[in-house]
Amino acid sequence: MEKRVTIPLIQAARGVAVMLVMLFHTAQMGEKYFQINFLGISDMGRSGGYAYFFVLTGFLMYTLYHNHFGNAKMWLPFMTKRLMRIYPLYWLVNAAVIPVYFLMPSFGLGFETKPAEIFRSLLLIPGDNPPILGVAWSLIYIVLFYAAFSLLFVMEQKAALAGFGLWMAIIGMNTAGWIHLKENPWVHLLFDPLNLEFVLGAGIAYGIGRGLIRQSGCWLIAGALMFPAIWLLRSAFPALPYVNTLYTIGSGLVLAGVGSMKIGMPRALKPLQFLGDASYSILLTSLACLSITLKLAKSAHLPAEIGAFGTTAICFALSLGLCCLIYLLVEKPLVRRMRSKLNRKPQTAAAS
Repeated sequence: MEKRVTIPLIQAARGVAVMLVMLFHTAQMGEKYFQINFLGISDMGRSGGYAYFFVLTGFLMYTLYHNHFGNAKMWLPFMTKRLMRIYPLYWLVNAAVIPVYFLMPSFGLGFETKPAEIFRSLLLIPGDNPPILGVAWSLIYIVLFYAAFSLLFVMEQKAALAGFGLWMAIIGMNTAGWIHLKENPWVHLLFDPLNLEFVLGAGIAYGIGRGLIRQSGCWLIAGALMFPAIWLLRSAFPALPYVNTLYTIGSGLVLAGVGSMKIGMPRALKPLQFLGDASYSILLTSLACLSITLKLAKSAHLPAEIGAFGTTAICFALSLGLCCLIYLLVEKPLVRRMRSKLNRKPQTAAAS
């Protein structure tokens, strides 16, 4: 059985991260629909939110499961629980999105109605095209990390550490240009530097658990300040190098601060905690909700009435509300049902 993580600020920090991701998506779509540089961030690309999610995933997996390393019986429950957390809601969202490309092919790039691409996308298999649900690119990396992490249950500790060390070394040498790997989707996925973010998160959890990272608000403050500093630098220098590396460092510092703080949840942060709980629904559905609200606003000539900035802000708020409703009405009951089924199986087996 999973040990519950009781660090209260983690979900609030996740709520901040998902808001950043959605805010940057809103800015990019506002530029597309209304030719407005919303909040001056339309051309900045990523917000750093995904880097935080990847680091957090590694942190949580180590925190929840490190006591089970070497226990082969944990492999199946771990993979079942993780994959059931990802796929059911993902498939439901795809069931709503994919038919749109059959009805209006002009919305897509041409591959969205091909059976092979649909199959690959639904299973989160890497390929030459992105997933049909574009934001699911991150889920491909998460599924890979779950598969790699699960080896810690079935391998001896020294062999597992050697394997992970070799994996990280190949990623580092390939990124530095010391070796050149064959270019194909699987090789790119396996040796993408983004995988280092998961390992960093696990390392932070290990450091906190062993007392190597002491409780300090300085970690959190330093990490939090890195994000606006990076945005300002990117605004001044669009070709700023190592942006994702900087986001990863900032994410690690934030998580070191948040993860080491053993304090109660301030009431003012409860809404952020809720957004953290709803983060998966927000990530999966925010682009679709934004697209719908922005199209409706444009059709209603709302920018002419209240301006492009106000319209974009209203669409952001409405879309966030819709995403939260999806969490409350779809994801939350679905997760509860999945957990109920998973908990019922061991009891049924014991009774028989």
